[in-house]
This record gives sequence, structure tokens and C-alpha cells, in this order.
Amino acid sequence: MNRDELAEVLRAASQLVDDRPVVMGSQAILGTYDEDVLPPAATVSMEADVAFLDDPDRMKADLVTGAIGEESNFHQLRGYYAEGIHVETATLPHGWRERLISWTVPAGANGPGAVASFLEPHDLVVAKLAAFREKDVRFVTALARAGLVDPDVALQRLEHTDLHPVARQRAAGLLAGLNPAPPTEDAGAERLRRSIENEKRVPPRQTPGPGRDRGR
Repeated sequence: MNRDELAEVLRAASQLVDDRPVVMGSQAILGTYDEDVLPPAATVSMEADVAFLDDPDRMKADLVTGAIGEESNFHQLRGYYAEGIHVETATLPHGWRERLISWTVPAGANGPGAVASFLEPHDLVVAKLAAFREKDVRFVTALARAGLVDPDVALQRLEHTDLHPVARQRAAGLLAGLNPAPPTEDAGAERLRRSIENEKRVPPRQTPGPGRDRGR
């Protein structure tokens, strides 16, 4: 899914529900980055998870799923769809609401413009690793390797969740493995040894001495 497709989903959701949609699944990364800079694993999903901050009985989420969800006319015509979810479905670090990213969705063929909110990328990473499905691991790994999220920031956020300690340790282990390994002392010594050996192989430059014929 790209930003134009997500915009269609959000315009439709906004017309169904008189409330600001919050994108919480993998497509939330489009609130920060354009698809042109994202790795393929970050945009492969054709589903946008949409929630609403004020939806205690899930009526808004159910309305979205019923009208523009999987197998709906919207989905069949476009090839992508929305899944209405509750904000408590995802495990998120404390303070995530204050870090939401918002932008105005422009008007389009399927309706007027709207304002939508998106999870901040590191909060999204935490939610993905809390679920820890294979596709979530691929998503997080791709973002980290592309330099679009900082594993250390995600690790810090992970400590401020209500995730079970075992699940938190599993997620932390993956994030730690995504950090570039600092060069070890042995590796530095090896580079120095090779540099000295290379210098020895280079023949010394011959300079004319005072007793040499410079004209030859």
C-alpha cells in the first residue's frame, strides 16, 4: 500500500465515522516516510489497521470493517482495505498518544480531505515486536537495516510497556541484534598489523644522492 491508497482508505473511514482515524498497523509508517524511501517489506500489506481514540464499545471500528473491510465492495474494487481495531489491541509504550503524528489527507475522488493520525515509528516497532509474528519481525528488521528507526530508541520504549517480561526479553534480543556491532580491539589490532605489512611491501622511493648523476 502506498500513500495515495492509504489516503483513499482514510477518506472513506472519515466519512463513515465522524472522528479522526488513527493508523496503527504497518501502514502507520507512511505517516512519517514516503513509500519511495521505504523497503518493500514495509509496504507489502494491503490492509490498513484503523482505530479511533474514543471508541469504547468498538462501534466505530466495526463500522469501518463492515463498510470498507476485507471482501467489501471497497476491497474488491481497489485491492486494499481497512481493518477497524480498538486502540487497546496493540501493546504500546507509555506516552504513545502524545507522540502521534498527524497530517491532512488531501481531498480525492472518493471524498473530501480529512485529518488522520499515525503511530510514531518507534512506537510502531514496539507494537510489532510485542506481536512478534514472522511478518512483524521482517517489518522491523527491514526498517532498522534501512536506517529508518533506531533500535536503541525502540529498546528504551520497550521498557515502558506492560509487555510480559519473557516477551519483552525476546523483543529486546532482536533489537539488540539489529544494532551494528562496534569494532573489537582484536579487529583493530588486525587492521594495524595489515597496514604495517602493506607498508613494508611498498619499495622505498629512490631519491638522487649528492654523488649520483641526475642527468641520466
